[in-house]
Amino acid sequence: KTLAMIHIRLPPLLLLLQVLSTSLVLADESDHFYKPGDVVHLWVNKIGPYSNPQEAYEYYTLPYCHPKNEAHEEHRPEIDADAFNIKNVLAAGKRGEWSIGEVLGGHKLRGSGYSIFFPKEGKSETVTEKECTKELSAKEAELFEKAVLERYFYQLYLDDLPVWGMVGELVDPKSGEIMSEYSENYQAHIYTHRTLVINYDGDSGRIITVDLISAKDSLVPIKPNTKVSFELDVQWQPNTSDLTYDTRFVRYLDSAFFAHTIHWFSLLNSGMMVLFLLGILSFILLRTLRRDILKAGMVADGIDDIEGEGGSLLASEEEQSGWKILSTEVFRVPSFLPLLSALLGSGTQVLTTMIGVVVFCVLGPLHGNVYESRDELLSTMIYLFTLCTIVAGYVSGRTFKIWGGKHKYWQMTMVLTLVMLPMFFTAVFGILNTLSLWHGTIYTLPIWTILKLAALYGCISLPLGVFGTMLGRASVSSKGHHFPTRTNTLARPLPENLPFFATWKLSLVSGLFPFGSIFIELYYVLTSIWNYKFYHVYHFMFAVGLILLTVTSLTAVLGTYLLLQYENHYWQWHAFLGGAATGLYIYLYSTYYFIFKTSMYGILQTTYYFSYTAVLSCCFGVMCGAVAFFSASIFVKTIFRNVKVD
Repeated sequence: KTLAMIHIRLPPLLLLLQVLSTSLVLADESDHFYKPGDVVHLWVNKIGPYSNPQEAYEYYTLPYCHPKNEAHEEHRPEIDADAFNIKNVLAAGKRGEWSIGEVLGGHKLRGSGYSIFFPKEGKSETVTEKECTKELSAKEAELFEKAVLERYFYQLYLDDLPVWGMVGELVDPKSGEIMSEYSENYQAHIYTHRTLVINYDGDSGRIITVDLISAKDSLVPIKPNTKVSFELDVQWQPNTSDLTYDTRFVRYLDSAFFAHTIHWFSLLNSGMMVLFLLGILSFILLRTLRRDILKAGMVADGIDDIEGEGGSLLASEEEQSGWKILSTEVFRVPSFLPLLSALLGSGTQVLTTMIGVVVFCVLGPLHGNVYESRDELLSTMIYLFTLCTIVAGYVSGRTFKIWGGKHKYWQMTMVLTLVMLPMFFTAVFGILNTLSLWHGTIYTLPIWTILKLAALYGCISLPLGVFGTMLGRASVSSKGHHFPTRTNTLARPLPENLPFFATWKLSLVSGLFPFGSIFIELYYVLTSIWNYKFYHVYHFMFAVGLILLTVTSLTAVLGTYLLLQYENHYWQWHAFLGGAATGLYIYLYSTYYFIFKTSMYGILQTTYYFSYTAVLSCCFGVMCGAVAFFSASIFVKTIFRNVKVD
């Protein structure tokens, strides 16, 4: 009575704060602490063919029983009234709140209808939840049979721990054995009895492991007009393993696969081999350049001959050939400068996003490993990409002004930078969303998610991009000269019969080196994406990323030198396309992976695979292209800054 009087006297705001603060201390799966009697939610996620990761549907697409959406008070432990949690009453059937990362990742958790209660400390118990007994209609039997024939499996979540189970099995009616391959003589059976085994730590009130066991003796033939009883046993066991709450996710990681000796050896061998070869080429390149620069200086000073490190250096006018005669050509405004500037800005945006994501993942032990969360990785990528639009605007605006783009085209450059990649992503995911909607998969984006993405782009990305462009243009002086040499009004014609490595074909060859430095790690990444493995060796990815950037830079420098040596002064697009060719080889390798390393089938999954691969290849292409261009640009500025021009 006294407490009620106090509540009446409290101002409404304080009363609201008290209610909110009370709700924050209630134990649930958001903080993973439970007391005896607290509800532990079992969420259903998705179901679909094992071979097709993106052909996933909502769990109740199959005619499983829908349990009642109420708390099962008959199984509730005896607890004190003070420990009662109002959330117990509202537990079952609650629909989850989905983040952008969860929706894009195909995670739309829904309440299973069960209210599983956390047991008393140190107590082992088994509770049987009878879902229902139903008579399968011809349509329901057809759905279940199709699911078994196509190897459907489902995913559930309990306390943010995933568990998986098969819908059914193919059984040889003669021997009763479960068969892994299809045959007309085998019969489809469905699992009707499942056991959820939960290991918990009673002292801390935390769940350590969750396993789902489908009883072989519960397999029932799928036939129309057959009664089927579905049951779920919930078995609580005190934790006796070495696992703790902090290490409970280790059992999901395939460390033997990722930490295999071949992974280490191949990565080290590939990286060292590429770096060693390019190191030798770079050494030769620097040695040759030193002689060329010395010769060019002799000509400018009127010296005919001098003894050099490799013997006599003849410096006649006839010796002036190759890159040395292009001082008035190499800094000519490249064709399609607005497009090139936009591509460079977008590539830098992807680069900064990937660096941020990889560093964030490497620091996982400090803030929580990303593989333990359904949405953290995707959400981080989206938000970082959105914020890095300012980098794209800055780089494109600065590049356009440095290279002397016409003032009337800078707005075009800004628009291309802001819409090029987003429109490509929108087109790809628009097609996928339409296809997903047509097939009714769980990957269909709800309208609210689409509006959230549009708001991120319109309210954050666009203003940051415009501000970055203004900042980039303001960082370049309008009166200063940005290159070490001046450019002739008329362009020098290219020599006839250029060798293939001094033409556009060089760009195709240049992309092989960066791709060769990452294709091993690419295999592990693709396997993680398409074969249900949790990628967790981000230190490998960080090392491979450094190798990729180094190899791309060195390859761009070498390719640019070959172009200039054969008097081809149109190096800007060649440098960019040479790095961008890495994306082409990633796409070709992904095609090989699809054919020989997966068992995917159907137009839906095939479209998803090659669309995702196109996005991945495009991002790597513009990123490596930007790295190659800026590396080549630094190289060209450096060598012509050290040459005495008459």
